[in-house]
Amino acid sequence: MTNLRTALFAALFLGVAASPAQALEPYSEAQTQEFMDWCTGAKSTQPSICSCAVQRLATTVPSAALATFLQSQQGGGGFSLSTASVTTAAVVTDALVACAR
Repeated sequence: MTNLRTALFAALFLGVAASPAQALEPYSEAQTQEFMDWCTGAKSTQPSICSCAVQRLATTVPSAALATFLQSQQGGGGFSLSTASVTTAAVVTDALVACAR
């Protein structure tokens, strides 16, 4: 699992480093609430950890990517192996782990 995470983060880093720097569009209040609902409900995570995670994600994950991730999680949504989906899931997981420390 660690090798997979390392490879995913390397791919994300290369993708970000290769593209011009862009300011991320802030998450809407509705999108932030959707993440909080998913995080505290489906994942049973403490609200403080979820809040920390969504703040971290807002600096690296575009709104559209988070929306796609959250949509895939609704109703036990299917797992997607697209690079964007896997990368977003890895970044979400990393943010949650970092905030739980």
